[in-house]
Amino acid sequence: MDNLHHNQHGVGSPLFVEGHNGVPASEPNDGFRPALRELTNMLQRAFEQPFDVVDTSTGCLVHAGEDGLSGDLEARLAICAEVARRGRPEIVDDVAPLLMLAVPLPAVDEEPPLVAVSTFVTEPVDQEDQVRAAARAFGISADEVLHWAKAHKHWQPHAVLQLSGIVLEKAAGLQEESQLKQQLVDVSANLLNTFEEITLLHRLTQKLSLSSSVVELCELAVRWLAELLPAECIAIKLERVEDIREQHELEFIEEQGPVLIVHGDCPLKEDEFDAFLHQLGPLVRTDPLVMNRNVTIGSHWDYPSVLDLVTVPIREGDNFFGWLMAFNHTGRVLTPNSEAEFGTVEASSMSSVAALLGIHSGNVSLYRQQAEFFASVVRALTSAIDAKDPYTCGHSDRVARLSVCLARRMGCHADDLNTIYLSGLLHDIGKIGINDAVLRKPGPLTNEELEHIKTHPELGHRILNGIKQLDKVLPVVLHHHEAWDGSGYPHGLRGEECPYLARIVAVADSIDAMSSDRPYRKGMPDEKLDAILHDGAGGQWDPHVINAVFQVREEIRRIGREERKPLSLNVEKWQLFPSTAAEVAAVLT
Repeated sequence: MDNLHHNQHGVGSPLFVEGHNGVPASEPNDGFRPALRELTNMLQRAFEQPFDVVDTSTGCLVHAGEDGLSGDLEARLAICAEVARRGRPEIVDDVAPLLMLAVPLPAVDEEPPLVAVSTFVTEPVDQEDQVRAAARAFGISADEVLHWAKAHKHWQPHAVLQLSGIVLEKAAGLQEESQLKQQLVDVSANLLNTFEEITLLHRLTQKLSLSSSVVELCELAVRWLAELLPAECIAIKLERVEDIREQHELEFIEEQGPVLIVHGDCPLKEDEFDAFLHQLGPLVRTDPLVMNRNVTIGSHWDYPSVLDLVTVPIREGDNFFGWLMAFNHTGRVLTPNSEAEFGTVEASSMSSVAALLGIHSGNVSLYRQQAEFFASVVRALTSAIDAKDPYTCGHSDRVARLSVCLARRMGCHADDLNTIYLSGLLHDIGKIGINDAVLRKPGPLTNEELEHIKTHPELGHRILNGIKQLDKVLPVVLHHHEAWDGSGYPHGLRGEECPYLARIVAVADSIDAMSSDRPYRKGMPDEKLDAILHDGAGGQWDPHVINAVFQVREEIRRIGREERKPLSLNVEKWQLFPSTAAEVAAVLT
């Protein structure tokens, strides 16, 4: 077999074209990654002579050192394979004055077993007969061996093994250092990503409240995610929206239909989203999906403008609300021919945001259901009062609106306005427990009947007691028949001993009772009613409340004359009470 000098051969094709020393050659860099090339270079620098690199599983020459002296490697492949398996440098042949050293190169994953091989001279040589036996054993001409040996220094076998071991240790140390540096870079990047993600989630949680609009929160999410993720566009497609527009609505509010929220340069038109999501398949409603250009360049892909994609479902338990999406990685735009693509980092960040949006949407939905149920209960109780005493139908609603009018004038804050409206609606709930014959009696009541009627505040208190949402209403229901001078019932409270809101409802209740028609009498004229209110200030009623009555007297007359649909239990959602008669008429009609 023709054994060529190293400066006469090259590395051949992958078709096992025979190379030097009987070892078939392979493609350059076949299985020869930069770290292994650097290790080979370290060996060559340390010994100041070239090394060949051989794949011991196939016999292919992976790397050929220049101006080296290699023996017949084909005959020694089995020994080299054993060296690769053991993982330490070994002398695979030693015929004075030559020896062959094999150094195993570290393999990762499914890499083939490689060894670096070089031939050394072990003693000074100046005559051909000194190398003849070694030349025959190594399959090299004696002349070539003599010429090469004279040009290179000689090495002791133990020194060859020791130095090659040191080089391997140094290379391993450098490799570990490089890996640690890369790990540090990766950890730093992950920490930065995690910090930015936590910051984003913190910013979103600061905006969370049951009164927060789901759509507004989603708009913040896409805008802030665009600052975090390398995407040309962030979008949210909501299938349905259950924003709380009115707290405790008495009238049902329809859900808002599909909503699309987009930030950035969106590759899809609004009317394309449904078909696009349908093509992605049903799993996108339950699991995150990451697609990059290795998938979207296929002929089956119908959306050429969508090159990269992450989509994450917005869910809360079994409730599905929509999708959070990122389109087209910006790394390819900023760095042409870049391999930048979406991965677990982007999917993780988006999943965290989607989970937060899902929880908020679920909470809003649950709160709305509870609010609607509560409003239904209030509506049912109010209807029960009207059904019990048809002669006073509408009385509770008018008292509630009169009470709000007075309370607003007296400077009550929003929570008190809501409480007094509920209190007005429910102030007579105790009449459910009053005997129908007494309640509907058209003429004057006997003392016994009057005492029976006077039990309705305490009955009402017992009926509503235990409903947490009505805790603030209970004192008004119990004390709305107390008098400023202490002559009222059930506890004869005097002056400010009576709760403030109860004193307001007491006035509103009296105004509607005196001004409304009854089967046995007509409603009292305004002049007479005003005189009674003036005379009763400081006796029957709180004088401060009576003073407020005459400051909003026109509004009170309008409320008493006009029937209206039930209003929201959140008084802040009402239009403000107008100040002129014309404005009053516009609001109440």
